[in-house]
Amino acid sequence: MSRRRKRKPARASIKPRGAAPPGPAAGQPRACGAPARHLEWVAAVALILAVTGVLFTKTYDCELMGWDSYPIIIASRVQSLTDFAGTFTEKLMDGRYAGDFYRPLLNLTFALDYALWGLTPFGYQLTSTLLFAGCAAALFFLVRRAVGADAVVAPLVALLFFLLHATHYEVIPVPARRPETLCCLFMALALAWQLSPRSLASRRPPIVPAVFTLLAIASKETALILPALSFLVVLLYSPRSRFVQRFWHAVIAVVPHAVALAVMIVARLAVLGGLGGHEATRMSEGFSRLPAYGANVIQWLLFPQPVMQKAFAGKLLLIALAAGLVLVGVTTLLSRPRGAPDRPAQRHLGRTTLLAVVWLVLLWLTYAVGGKVEPWYLLLAVAGLAMVFGAFADGLVAATRRGPPPVRVVAAATLVLSATLVVWQGRYSPLVCKYDGWDRAGAASRQFLAQLEEAIARAPDGSIVRAPPIPMWVQPQTDRPHIRGGAVLKGRSVQAWAELMFPERRVHVARSRADQPAPDELLVVLTRPLEGFQPMLSARPVGN
Repeated sequence: MSRRRKRKPARASIKPRGAAPPGPAAGQPRACGAPARHLEWVAAVALILAVTGVLFTKTYDCELMGWDSYPIIIASRVQSLTDFAGTFTEKLMDGRYAGDFYRPLLNLTFALDYALWGLTPFGYQLTSTLLFAGCAAALFFLVRRAVGADAVVAPLVALLFFLLHATHYEVIPVPARRPETLCCLFMALALAWQLSPRSLASRRPPIVPAVFTLLAIASKETALILPALSFLVVLLYSPRSRFVQRFWHAVIAVVPHAVALAVMIVARLAVLGGLGGHEATRMSEGFSRLPAYGANVIQWLLFPQPVMQKAFAGKLLLIALAAGLVLVGVTTLLSRPRGAPDRPAQRHLGRTTLLAVVWLVLLWLTYAVGGKVEPWYLLLAVAGLAMVFGAFADGLVAATRRGPPPVRVVAAATLVLSATLVVWQGRYSPLVCKYDGWDRAGAASRQFLAQLEEAIARAPDGSIVRAPPIPMWVQPQTDRPHIRGGAVLKGRSVQAWAELMFPERRVHVARSRADQPAPDELLVVLTRPLEGFQPMLSARPVGN
């Protein structure tokens, strides 16, 4: 009988003490640890709270600025079920404005403010500041998901650039300009949610991003570009390997966004009887406006203050920064071995840059088709530029750490120029630069309305009250940084204010009127603008 030889058990491999754990596979990014991610979020929250806190200290005592604030309040307030239904079935300002717009979500925020605060400006300014803080947080969330968990620099730099831009001081103190922050908030949330690993891996089209799309379009018409951006996001970041598969993945994912867009278009057609917009808007002229609007948008984004446009050092800084970025890109390509694949981090930064550039281009086309662009329309454009700037900054940091020696030197110099640009932008931010335009406007508005309230209270029905000089538009002080959209009061805003303050009386506000008012009506005649203020005769679409 043959003896069977016993097999020896396989010896387990013994890892020596102190050996480093196996690293990631070649070409794969090293995951960011939980403490680093938490630190990044803490830094972002601290930055948002600090900046918005300082902004609120500068705006909390502002009056209800803007020609449209009081008309929106009186048209949006909810005093019955009919009023609540009117939020979704009436056009913006309920006929008190010459243009036709449909923004039900904006109406809801004003209805909530009026229910909580009445006509106290503090509450409206608090809401606007909180919405701006949410907008900044959503942008940080979007950039963080777009560039991947490895990139710590890009989200924070994009957030800092966004918070420091001087254009926001044209928006936050004016409640009527709240659609800009609402639209940016929900657009950023829609794209960030679309970028979540669960949404990208799902075979079913995600619904939550489409809900944010609906809310964004209900805030402002500019969000009509969101379905196209969502399609691009899925096309760029889809986990499918082949282009055809990625394309159909994007088509399926964008279906809920298209449904949300269709719902808002149908509602808009039903309420407005057409697409609406400004009276002078002609879509056929949109292409002829493209060059002028593009130059204007670029100028306002890079030089938000006229004094910045006059500074030769600022223009030289931008030229040097652009040259440095081009040089870094060229030297990186030349120094890379032929056939070497791109690292995942590089691909993410390239995708983020492409997404931001398409974001800016679509906004530019929207302004041209809409037939109007003003400095206070550019909050969304600042968000797109912040994404570009954050991606470039992260790429420069990576080049200084891992690139060949020539690339490191050029990237480090360009990084210094980028930091200088952020400091230069921050120099004209309302955080450090005094803008007294809203203070002057608020004081004039309070004085005007107090005098008019006293005169109306004393005047009997059937009489005429001549108003004191009306502050319409803050006259800019061009020798220093100033607000460029200083709308204060106008005929329609005074009319809405009078109806809110004296609901039991029939008050009619007019420029001039030859006939006598009716026995049960009080006529308020607005006189010339107040000295130091000027009327804005027409909203100029091009130029300063």
